[in-house]
Amino acid sequence: MDPRDPSERVSMNTTTNDANAAYRAARERLDERLNNLNHLVRTHAEEQFKDKKNWGFVGDMNYVIEILDQAVEFLGETKETSK
Repeated sequence: MDPRDPSERVSMNTTTNDANAAYRAARERLDERLNNLNHLVRTHAEEQFKDKKNWGFVGDMNYVIEILDQAVEFLGETKETSK
């Protein structure tokens, strides 16, 4: 089939629209998780404030930062430029 055939263009356009809808849905799920993460970090900070000498909280935060650095790098930015 000739790729310039109108039926082919419609099919490709439909796929693009489906991908766009799926991307928007995935973005909404990501936003929900980021909001939840912010809530959890605030709760974690409250717990750390109650137990200021516990180094475990520092380890928790450093681990989360490491995971987030991996996500940032995956999306195309280096650790150095993401500050």
